[in-house]
Order: sequence, then C-alpha cells, then structure tokens
Amino acid sequence: MPVWTSVLALWQDFVARVPYLVIGAIVIVCFIAAAHLLRYAGRRAALRAHLNQPLAVLAGRLLYAATVILGLLIASVVIFPAFRPGDLVAGLGITSIAIGFAFKDILQNFLAGLLILWRQPFQIGDEIRSAEFEGVVEDVNTRATLLKTYDDERVVLPNADVYTRAILVRTAFEKRRIRFLVGVGYGDDIERARDLIYRTVAAPEGVVEDPGPWVYLTELAPSSVNFTIYFWVPSPQREALEISDRTARRVKLALDEAGIDIPYPHTVVILQGTVS
Repeated sequence: MPVWTSVLALWQDFVARVPYLVIGAIVIVCFIAAAHLLRYAGRRAALRAHLNQPLAVLAGRLLYAATVILGLLIASVVIFPAFRPGDLVAGLGITSIAIGFAFKDILQNFLAGLLILWRQPFQIGDEIRSAEFEGVVEDVNTRATLLKTYDDERVVLPNADVYTRAILVRTAFEKRRIRFLVGVGYGDDIERARDLIYRTVAAPEGVVEDPGPWVYLTELAPSSVNFTIYFWVPSPQREALEISDRTARRVKLALDEAGIDIPYPHTVVILQGTVS
C-alpha cells in the first residue's frame, strides 16, 4: 500500500537520523555546559579588570548567549547536513531593515544600557532625579534603569531616556548644600541676628564643619529683612531632611529666646483726605 510504504520510509529515515539527533543533543549539552563556565569566567575576569558588578554580570550573560547560539548552529549542521549558517545569515539580511525598525527602541535601550554601565554616570544605590522621578537606583539592566522612589514605589526608566536626559545625582559626592530663608523684623539688630543664626546653624549634629555655614542678607522684603542660610550636610536624602529639620527648629527657638522677631507679612494702609 502506498500509505504504508510512505510511513515505512519515514520511519527508516527517522531511524537513520537518530545518530545525528543524539550527536546534536550531545553538542547542545556540551555547549550549554561550556556557556555556564564561560559566564562564570567572564564575570570573574570583568571584576578583576575593575569593571562594576552590573557590567560584569552583563559580560557573563553575553558570553553565555553567544556560546549557546553557536552551539545551536553547530548542532543544526550536525542534525541537518544540508543546513548552512550562511543561508540563515543571508535570509536575515533580507529583512534586516524591517527588523531594525521593529526593534529600534529595544536596540536603543540596549546600547544606552551598555553605555550607562560602561561610563557609570551613577551607580546602584545612588540617589538620582530624572525628569519628575527621584529615588534610589535599584538596578541597571540592558533595557531599563529601576528606580525606587522615596514613596517606596518602583519606576522603570528606559535606558535611552536616562542616557539622553540630564540626571541629578544627589549622592555623587559625600556632602551637599542645603539652604533656607529666615526673615527678621526691621527693628531688630541685623548683625546680632546674623551672628546668632550663624552660631545656631553651625551647632547641630550632622552639619558639615568644612565648609562652614554661610548667612547672607539677600532681601529687604516688604515685611522683613531676609537672610539666606547655606550649610552642608551628608548627601543621602534622609539625613539631609533630618538635619535640615533640626537646624531650622534650632534657629526658630534661638531667635525666639533672643527676642528677635520673625514677622508675619503685613500691609500698611494709609488713608488720606478728610471726611465731610
């Protein structure tokens, strides 16, 4: 029967192909094992070359992926002798433009991720601000930068946006400057007020001693004489807020104790003319 003959021919062809399948499977297993070893070795080599941890992990992953792909191509040649990798490459070349447009954003984010990991404008654990988002960098992968906001929410920032936008890195240095405004009454001794503010700002624990505080008279406002106070604190946001709060509270209490007025805004209305 023709059907039986066809089935028998298929079975004989499969049996003849079994050794090739076994050898191909062995090749794939060997390459996967080699890929694991290369990933580990590549990561260790990258760390010894003083690359940062995320970039070392990425190097290991790329070695792993390249080794597995190579193993699959070799196994395909073993299992299907008529298969030629060059034909596959030529076939991909025909649709490379369409693939490029389809994966444009993915490729942009991938390349931007590589540049971020290589140039290291910030590191994992840094506090940054990008556009309207601000928080702690959790991870940088090949697609996105993960940011944990101060409200304990996660923001996924595409690497292309992170790389092309201006980024504020709050913890790039050990200290940063805080400033706030204090107004005193026109009837108060401004030099006495300035000296008191300076000594009070320099006292709280956590305020950086060098450089010391700056207290400048910056405005003769309608209701007050305004001083702008500058002082340096450790860079992390939590410490900066705590020290700023403690410092502002001490300034308020010191001015109250010295009898120096912190006036409310007020308006003086002068009525002229006579009432008949």
